[in-house]
Amino acid sequence: MKCSRRNQSIMLKNFCRVVGKDAMEYPDFEFWYYRFYQGELHLDYDRSADPEPKKLVDMPVVLMKEMVNNLDAVERARLRSMNHAIKEVADSFPPVFEKLDIEVWDWSLSWKLNNLSFSCDKEESGCTLYRENISKFEESEECYIKKSLEYFTPLLTMPNIQVNHFSLRLHEESIETISCDDLLPVALNAKNVVIEGQTTNQVVKFLSTMNPGSLESIRLNILCSGEMENYGTILETEQFKQAKNVDFDTTMKFNVEDLVHFNHLKTFKFHLIGENTFEVVPRIRDIISTSENFESCEMKYYAVRDGFSITKFAQALGAVIPIGPLAENENLTTTHRCQIPESNECLEFMLKYQYYSQCLVNIVKTTTAHPTSRLMA
Repeated sequence: MKCSRRNQSIMLKNFCRVVGKDAMEYPDFEFWYYRFYQGELHLDYDRSADPEPKKLVDMPVVLMKEMVNNLDAVERARLRSMNHAIKEVADSFPPVFEKLDIEVWDWSLSWKLNNLSFSCDKEESGCTLYRENISKFEESEECYIKKSLEYFTPLLTMPNIQVNHFSLRLHEESIETISCDDLLPVALNAKNVVIEGQTTNQVVKFLSTMNPGSLESIRLNILCSGEMENYGTILETEQFKQAKNVDFDTTMKFNVEDLVHFNHLKTFKFHLIGENTFEVVPRIRDIISTSENFESCEMKYYAVRDGFSITKFAQALGAVIPIGPLAENENLTTTHRCQIPESNECLEFMLKYQYYSQCLVNIVKTTTAHPTSRLMA
């Protein structure tokens, strides 16, 4: 019989099945296994004179730290569960990661931690776990979500874990396959967060697992959003209230009154719907001009039922635009500055026509004191 770890594992399972799982310590089993393998079949050997076997925790702390330092984050997370001494060594390494990306489908869960990539795919019976650049894969009879979390949860529960860039994308088929508590069991300290989900409720649940005190920027996308859906639950979260920069993706559209909740932000990107451009545009200007933290924003303005044109938007700002013929394939672009009352600063509006009933508006706070407007190529 070939002496191998596989044979030893088979013998151990057979031994446990016959005499029970707690009948013998593993080091004792390993001693007798190799003794029998070498042909020494009698049991009258006195082990009391043998030197006491060394354990992993008996090695010098310097060596333990060197060993832990050579492990990747996932291996380190699994190692810390072995015993208290190793846990303390593993926790002495600050778990700070540049990037953590997660994607969930109804057939797979994948994640990328810095340069380490993993995926667990659903099979007819169980799942298969893959790791990038390693040809060996692990097959399991467990659900692919459950198997993924065996690797993933210990990582997220490491003390003081920090992530600079975190993204979570929940694809359409995955709505009912995973819960927020399973995937993100503890509050995550992340600076920059991207969450893409199916519904406002789903996005809010996962956004709420972020530590508000760590967040700097948020980007959200709701794939099944209704055109006039109410996003008040997002604006009420502590995560939004404490962020500095926010990006709401294309499917999410706001009304001008929602803009009052943005006054703590430095920069933001959003989409706004207005029914009366001559009423909405001055309101946008007035709300933003009172924000002390504001630096810049990008807005796509959608007009409904008022015969919108970029000229109408500019006129609502009080700009006088010289209109002339445009070159072929040229879009109308104009810039207008509005001075902020009782200040030497102004808001610079840069307008660009996109297509019927929509224009792109970039607003920047500047120190230029004189309002102007001009037509730009």
